[in-house]
Amino acid sequence: MGACLGKKEKPEVHRSLRTQHKSAKQNMMRQRDTDIAQFYDIDATIGRGSIGTVARAKHKESSKWYAVKTLQTSKMSKDALEEMMNEIAIMMGLDHPNIVRPLELFQKKREIYFIIPYCSGGDLYKRAPYTEHHASRYIAQVCDAVAYMHKFGVVHRDLKFENVLFQSKAPESEVVVIDFGLAKAKVARDKRLHDFVGTLYSMAPEVLRGSYDAKCDVWSIGVISYMMLASAMPFTRFDDEELLLRDLEAERYDMRRRCIRKRSEDARDFVRSLLKAKVKERPTMAAVLKLPWIKGKNRDHEPSPNSERASFTETLSEQDLAGSLREYSATSAIRRVGLMVIAHRTEADSVRTLRKAFRAIDTGGEGYITFQELEDVLAKNGHSSEEIKDIFNAVDHANDQRISYTEFLAAMLDGQSHLQEDALLDAFDRIDSDDSGFISFENLRDLLGRQFSPQLVQQMIADADFKENGVIDYEEFKQMMLGSRPARRLADEAASE
Repeated sequence: MGACLGKKEKPEVHRSLRTQHKSAKQNMMRQRDTDIAQFYDIDATIGRGSIGTVARAKHKESSKWYAVKTLQTSKMSKDALEEMMNEIAIMMGLDHPNIVRPLELFQKKREIYFIIPYCSGGDLYKRAPYTEHHASRYIAQVCDAVAYMHKFGVVHRDLKFENVLFQSKAPESEVVVIDFGLAKAKVARDKRLHDFVGTLYSMAPEVLRGSYDAKCDVWSIGVISYMMLASAMPFTRFDDEELLLRDLEAERYDMRRRCIRKRSEDARDFVRSLLKAKVKERPTMAAVLKLPWIKGKNRDHEPSPNSERASFTETLSEQDLAGSLREYSATSAIRRVGLMVIAHRTEADSVRTLRKAFRAIDTGGEGYITFQELEDVLAKNGHSSEEIKDIFNAVDHANDQRISYTEFLAAMLDGQSHLQEDALLDAFDRIDSDDSGFISFENLRDLLGRQFSPQLVQQMIADADFKENGVIDYEEFKQMMLGSRPARRLADEAASE
């Protein structure tokens, strides 16, 4: 519904999409120059675009399902290929529970294959019509994700029903924002953009005019909200751009529809606030999060009867949290890397409890945990400020003064029965980036980027190189990851002396 717009040029281009970032957190995506058929069986097509398709793909070893985006580089101009590289770089830099994460990239001379989690629940059309309770929960999750993007200078520019997917078919499934092909990164707060991109039915009037900023995403969320509440599109004259622009600028949408009349005043005010044609009157994403309809709204499936926000008693105890974080901070650096890789690829439905705990600590709702937020929790359990600082620094793998979602998951996975054989094999395969069957110094250096010195990387290898042959094989990796807790703690303490 609605035409996707963008520039089209032709000449064939081929260039490497290999990227490396300064931290392991941004290098989690596996990049291969081999045939995807060695690893995946590509199944039915589930989506189609102007230069490629999206299909289901089954991993041959694990039998898990993923989504694969196939792009024909022979049909891509240099600009289009740059956009693809832009999408990959943006997705590698974002880490939020409601933003899709990239897993693998395969590159051939004329094709690129991009592996992401398979969201079996489908897009927002699949569960329509919506109760107001469900609509506000899903919109709150989308707003969290987009506010996080804007905070880090990313504007999506194509938010719509088709680009918000349910992670699974489970009733409690959350939504994720996908498709960053038209997104723009490193956008300063008041920077003007001029590309005519997006989809007509959710496009802001200033995009049609050719000069806009990050608030174009706010308008699009307004359109999505209206559609969920009214079961109809607010604007429909797509066959005449001039008439459509008049409707948008006059805010000519129907709030008298029977379906939307039944909604609460807060819900209708939310839509009116976002669908402001005058950009200066439209709120920023930070202000959107404070609107009554979604402010304090429980993002998780079952709200507490006594509180809008999830409490630790609904998730896991503060003692368990403190214990897991303390143990993680005491473990070796190489093991923390392994846990980061496992956390990056962990399926969303399997970490529901941890996601609730993350949100409970992230009281600011910014999509990451600050030192103050962690201190507020751990200080109750008798931890000194110095101890909390040590724990925070160990979990803050990227050393950017905040704990990201994946970093938190990595710290908590150990006590949550996630270290199964398939997860360990998957992690080992990611770190063994040249498929040699061993984790070498070069493999670890590639993953860690410029974050650690060569001496520290060498020490990491030595900490798990029990056979003392300069590399880590799978047997050693598994032993290091699964060794009994007391024995592992003694080994980690010995390695740190």
